[in-house]
Amino acid sequence: MKLFVSLIIPTLLIGRISHAAPAQVQPLVIAQAIAPAQDGTGTTVIPNGNGWDIQDGTVSGDNLFHSFDQFNVEPNQTANFLTSPTIHNILGRIVGGNPSLINGLIQVTGGNSNLFLMNPAGIIFGNGAQLNVPADFTATTATGIGFAGGWFNAFGVNDYTNLSGSLNAFRFDSSSPEVIINAGNLAVGEGQNLALVGGTVVSTGTLTAPEGTVTLAAVPGTSLVRVSQPGNILSLEIEPPTDIQGNPVPITPLMLPGLLAYGGNQELGLVVNNSGKVQLSNSGIGVETGDVVVNQVAGETVTFSAYRNLTLVESQLVTTGDLNLLAQDTVLIRDSVANPFIAQAGGNLYIQGNQSIDILALNHLDQTPFVSGGNLSLVSDGIISGDAHFASNGSFSLLNLSGEPGNFLSLYDPIIRADGDVTFGNYTGPALLVEATGSISGRDITITGPDTNLNGPPGSDLELLGTSPALILRAGRTALADPVNVLPVIEMGTTFEPGATLPTPGSIQVGRINTGFDPTGDAGPVILEAPGNITTSNITATSALGNGGEISITAGGDITTDDLNTFGVVGNGGAIALTANGSIRTVGIDTSSNSQAGDITLESQDTITIDGDVNASGGTNSGNISLTGDEIDFPGELNSVGGTLLIQPATLNQGIRLGDDNNSASLDLLNTELANLQDGFSSITIGRSDGTGTITITESANFSDPVIIAGGSTLASLDLDNTWNITGVNSGTLNNITFSNIENLIGGNLTDNFIFAGGSIASFDGG
Repeated sequence: MKLFVSLIIPTLLIGRISHAAPAQVQPLVIAQAIAPAQDGTGTTVIPNGNGWDIQDGTVSGDNLFHSFDQFNVEPNQTANFLTSPTIHNILGRIVGGNPSLINGLIQVTGGNSNLFLMNPAGIIFGNGAQLNVPADFTATTATGIGFAGGWFNAFGVNDYTNLSGSLNAFRFDSSSPEVIINAGNLAVGEGQNLALVGGTVVSTGTLTAPEGTVTLAAVPGTSLVRVSQPGNILSLEIEPPTDIQGNPVPITPLMLPGLLAYGGNQELGLVVNNSGKVQLSNSGIGVETGDVVVNQVAGETVTFSAYRNLTLVESQLVTTGDLNLLAQDTVLIRDSVANPFIAQAGGNLYIQGNQSIDILALNHLDQTPFVSGGNLSLVSDGIISGDAHFASNGSFSLLNLSGEPGNFLSLYDPIIRADGDVTFGNYTGPALLVEATGSISGRDITITGPDTNLNGPPGSDLELLGTSPALILRAGRTALADPVNVLPVIEMGTTFEPGATLPTPGSIQVGRINTGFDPTGDAGPVILEAPGNITTSNITATSALGNGGEISITAGGDITTDDLNTFGVVGNGGAIALTANGSIRTVGIDTSSNSQAGDITLESQDTITIDGDVNASGGTNSGNISLTGDEIDFPGELNSVGGTLLIQPATLNQGIRLGDDNNSASLDLLNTELANLQDGFSSITIGRSDGTGTITITESANFSDPVIIAGGSTLASLDLDNTWNITGVNSGTLNNITFSNIENLIGGNLTDNFIFAGGSIASFDGG
């Protein structure tokens, strides 16, 4: 049968648990490795070569029950459970009060029965432990296994006549359930399932269930684990034990040190330090009661669920289906210089640490640590710290337990790629790259420095991220870079297909962005690209002592931002470039500097609206301002002392009117807007050299700086006394305004003087 469990906490009947000194447990001298209990169950153990045949027992329906006083399998020995084709489940309990030390082979022959071993005193699978079972295997430190008609109790008398049918629960009566340790190589057959359920579960060995499920669960005391129908994932509804006043009851960590002492000289990957605490021998990371620790697992669907912490150090986790990593406290993930960490799921990869998620896996960037064929989710109400590279063939989400965007922290190096949408809350950390074929949605982003772990060729993203506090967000990508060195699990049926595309365009929506976190260094560049809309709050890429960073935003739809600031106080200001197939709306723009100011370029195929001031003035050199759009509105000031200003329509035949009080269908520069052009531009260019629209100058159009009309089919000057000097082919001056690429000249209602000084015009009309 497939094992899927959910945990329900009944009314707690425990008091306060006291702390005691670590027990000094001596290794047990085993007289007979497997001894049947003399309790009427009828189990018979018969020596057979290098092992024992286990037979008889009590049958109830299609279930076979065994009872042992002790159950240990020494190296190179076999515990062989005899069954028949009519037996669906074999259930064995160990009642003697000693842990089981299994360092040989557990085998089932004669039928396709599932095997369940229950020892409330603890279970150790040594490094020689193996399985040869035809169906599912479950080991648990529960005190009872439930059926519709009653309980198979670990101690005392059982009414076996009522224990037929499928099991439906595990019961843990102890306030501190015992430990399961696996240092062996436990594997079940194709499509079968493997489960370890106890108070603490540590697997430093290997667990394998090809096209089946692997379930590891550490549960609290006095709890009930429900076995649900196949098809449901593991779901643990765990609450910490409390006393009658509702206060948390401390859980003693004495069992794990004692169990290690019982294991004698077995190499289990665990050590007890001088303080009596247990830690992983390869990393020194502590292991507490309620933790789940896993090294190597392969299967179709794998679920780890820890009542306290889920610790994954140098782990190799590979599934063809879903991979679920769950902890009530913290999910802790580490690689090492010697060995990588790998979590590769053919389906969804779901990581939930209710209190926090702590990931540091950067020693082997030649291999992408986190890869999912479906969605990839990190969920926590605490800090999500993710120093690793992530590749998802579905959506990538950082969420809290309520499903809202979760806060994301990195100290070194995060890179996220998703063939879907990306969602996160506030981000604080080094240079960040997020690429998605769908949309990107985030909140405030603070870049604290470069990603010094990255190196790349000149001009590449990796070089930019590795040398500056850069932010790069790209949505709606048609393809993504393949994850690096994905483990070869194609033979297991994985569905991972990197580089898939989505039919809908992506968008970007984020909050405030700051790449000028360090005022003493250069601010970082901000690069946002999407085929849909891009919406941001303030973007700050400023520096007091260094240079301002550049801002580049490119959208296939609209761009909407708040203030954009790249000024440098001592260093240079950064350039700002916004390009949109739709409209652009922003507030203030500041690229100024006491040194070299940055250029400002806004290009829209629709309307540009600037609700605040624009400043590109520099102490030594000012920046140039270029605005391209079929309507341009700027109620605030435009200022670039010594720089140039270009205002031009996006559409070739769009008309331009200078000096009106109200907007029309043309690109209108109203009187109020012309008044906001601060004196000091070296030149103001209006229109485009390939333009075919009409440019109209009204009587109220006044300029403080030299103006150049760049081109159009017709230049009209209304209600003015005009002096036209035609000095070249379709070029000349009009009342101190220089024009070129104009075929037709039209005067107004007053006097027009046309002077040909070696030039020519296609046509002219005095009005």
